[in-house]
Amino acid sequence: MSSSRTIPVTVLTGFLGSGKTTLINRILKEAHGRRFAVIENEYGEINVDADLLVKDGGETIVQLTNGCVCCTVRGDLADALNDLARQRDAGTIQFDHVLIEPTGLADPGPIVRTFMAETELLTKFHLDGVVSLFDAVNGQRNLLESVEAQAQLGYADRILVTKIDLLRERAGAQAVDVEAALLATISNANSVAAIDSIAVPDAPWGEVFDKLLEMRGYQSDRVVFTPQPVFRPMGSARHTPGVGSISFQAEQPLDGLKFKTALAAIDERYGESLWRIKGVLAIAGMRSRIVVQGVQGLIQATPSTIWRMFEPQRSRLVLIGRDLDRDWLLAQLGGCVVEPVATPMH
Repeated sequence: MSSSRTIPVTVLTGFLGSGKTTLINRILKEAHGRRFAVIENEYGEINVDADLLVKDGGETIVQLTNGCVCCTVRGDLADALNDLARQRDAGTIQFDHVLIEPTGLADPGPIVRTFMAETELLTKFHLDGVVSLFDAVNGQRNLLESVEAQAQLGYADRILVTKIDLLRERAGAQAVDVEAALLATISNANSVAAIDSIAVPDAPWGEVFDKLLEMRGYQSDRVVFTPQPVFRPMGSARHTPGVGSISFQAEQPLDGLKFKTALAAIDERYGESLWRIKGVLAIAGMRSRIVVQGVQGLIQATPSTIWRMFEPQRSRLVLIGRDLDRDWLLAQLGGCVVEPVATPMH
């Protein structure tokens, strides 16, 4: 889905108090040498009215002194992105990367679906991925109380834990166990996101951009399963209320028709509660790997590289969503595996 000729887009989520607004305000106001266009919705907390230069219809576009652009969206996201692209092409504004900031109570699913469904949009932009800021102090409580907080964690391609220094200060001698429990909570909810930490108020810009950009989370030709937690090894996993991730693996190719039927059954049962599907499949009779990217029932399956002759054809699929029945899902997917043909005995 990505291309060197299109503009990368990062969706930056985070529940209230996670530090998202602080980070975006830093990007908009400090000197860092990058040119971002930040799209916030009408409920955003960013205040840049003093820098207002351009008003265009129902949207407000702000050109800032550090070279960045801020756009307030009151209508359709695709229209706002296309408007930014038109002004960039006309030379009115300049930017090299887009950050989309939903409100702290927003489910990022509809934003991701926009990039998967609006094919015209993909000629100008590509979704690099979803970053979720996770409050180390209050995040686990937020997960207990908010479906939106669960969704923000579930959709993430990268999870950046904030306020880790405050957590350590409060935990004292129990800091090791508390951090391990925190990592277990996050990893159980989303087993494919890379996990790191960040000091939002004062992290150097090189670190910020290394952790915020270049995720390649929605490439159509490959999927990388490389979670990189920075905390100590976790102990036994704790169940994350509501949100969870389930991993399916198969050493034999899958029957394509059976897999399509299984996906239909899964979609019928869970619908929009199945937030994310991501995987690489070996389909019987097909020479190429099949890369699967899915959001809320909108699933794309794209041929990728060709399996080499003696290469094991393994499938791996990860499903992330709310209140998933692990045994039922694995049974549905397991029924798609093509049984190996027994070799006759002589």
